[in-house]
This record gives sequence, C-alpha cells and structure tokens, in this order.
Amino acid sequence: MVVEQREFEARKKQLLKKKKKNRIKRRLIVFVFLFVCAAVIFTVLKAPFFNIKTIICVGQETLTEEQIIQIAGVKTDTNIFSTGVKAMKRRLADNPLIAECNVRRLFPNKLKIWVREAKTAAYIEGSTGIIHIRETGQIIRITDLNEEKPKAAKLVDFIPASELLGENVIAKDDVASGMVLECMGLLNELEMLDKVTSISVADLSDIRIDYEDRLYILLGSYESMEYKLTFVKKVISESLSEYEKALLDYRGQNLYVGPRENPDEKPESPEQTTAETPAGETAETEDGQSPEKPDENNETETE
Repeated sequence: MVVEQREFEARKKQLLKKKKKNRIKRRLIVFVFLFVCAAVIFTVLKAPFFNIKTIICVGQETLTEEQIIQIAGVKTDTNIFSTGVKAMKRRLADNPLIAECNVRRLFPNKLKIWVREAKTAAYIEGSTGIIHIRETGQIIRITDLNEEKPKAAKLVDFIPASELLGENVIAKDDVASGMVLECMGLLNELEMLDKVTSISVADLSDIRIDYEDRLYILLGSYESMEYKLTFVKKVISESLSEYEKALLDYRGQNLYVGPRENPDEKPESPEQTTAETPAGETAETEDGQSPEKPDENNETETE
C-alpha cells in the first residue's frame, strides 16, 4: 500500500509539472504570435508600398476632383490602412452638395471615391440670392440673382425659414409650409417634378403648378393631393398631346380640362363641366374624351 501511494504521488507531481510546462509553452506561443503581429502591423503602417498614390473620383458633375478630395479630407502619401474610410464617408455625406457617397480602398495604394451630387429640385428667389434646394428642402447652393435661373421648379411667393447653406428652408414646426415639400415629394415620386416650371404657394389652399410652360394646373387645397396629382398625370399622358397647351382645374370635385390662352392669368374655377362624376373619376377634354379612373391604390403606369 505504501508503494502504491508513493507511485501515485510521483505520477501526480509529473502530471502537474507537465501541465506547468504546457502552460508556459502556450504563453510563449501567444507572446511570439502577438510580437509577430505587432511587427507586421508596424511594417505595414510604415511601409511606403502602402502609401496612397492615386485617388480616383467618379460620379461628380459640377464638383471637381480637388473639391471632392478636400471635402473627404484625404491626402496622397498617407498610409492606406491608417486612412479612416468611415470618417471620409461622414464628411462627404454631411456636405449639402452630395446626396450619396462611398469610399473604397483599392490595395495596395489606391483610393476610390464615388459621389452622387444633390440636384436642384426647386429654387427660391431670396434676399441673399437664388436659393437652390433639394426635394427635402435642404439648401444645397446659393447663386447670385443675376445668374441664369436653374432648370427647376420655382417656388413663387415662398418665404424661406433660413437662407444658410446646408439648412432647411422650412422650420420643423411649420406644418403649413411643410405641405409644399409634401407636394414636391409627390411630384418627384410621380416623375413630374423635373418638368414643373413653377409652384405658386401664395395661398396654401389654392396651389397652382405651371407644367412645362404649357399646362396650368390648379389643385386647390392639399386635400387628396396624391390622388389629384396621380389622376392629373394620367390625363396628361393619355388625353393631351405633348405640344398642347391647356388648363387643368381640379379645385372642385371634377377635373376640368380647357384651353390655356393666357398662362399669366389666374383664372377662376370654371362652373362648366360636361359630366357629373365623383372627384377625380373622369375628366372631359374639349374633344369629349374621358380617361379611365386610376385604381384604388393610386398606381399609374410610368413611361
């Protein structure tokens, strides 16, 4: 029994000694691994092979490559790994002139910046100049009043809440003016905004839209705005030629389509309609044609 006890103690000591050696060995391996990793990282960060030599900019239209690089805050001959891609994206996205952006590393020494510039959806003639805004209401640029007007919708009789670059022309608590943005958003969704010449907002209960300088659209109030615009688009595409000038009056329950002899006049709502129909159901043109009613989801085909 004594001999067995001694053998057991000896084996136990050997096992503990072996475990200790293995633990030391594992620690040594981890230390060597970390040392090698640190050496590799140090070499990569300092090696000129990974310094940015070329910055490729794509997607810009009015902005120059130099301007995009300056906005992104990146320089050549800086290490490609130490360059903060997320920080560059944030700086680009914060610029009002840029709607979308992306930054990619092209190893070993190139950087690619893609941008989509913000488009002028509408403009306002303010006290400081021509205020260009996106469909969200954000001011993207301000140009001199003497410069050529942008090819976008002019907001007539609209007083902006701000005239500072990057800010919004509509205050957050201004519900009434916010309806103007809602109207612009609907026109944009229907792919009509780029053809709108002006939107008169002098009276928010009597919205007037000049479309392609040939169609004068009277929408009245904002009630059922989406339905009205959807139906107006259907009438334009199916019942009017691309050269025809007309008045589209939707201030009542029916859409009246008639001649537009003087586009500068503010016509009163005509009493005459050729059919008694529910609001937005049919519209009678001068040749007696009646377009079909859009479906209940206000979906229309877009060419």
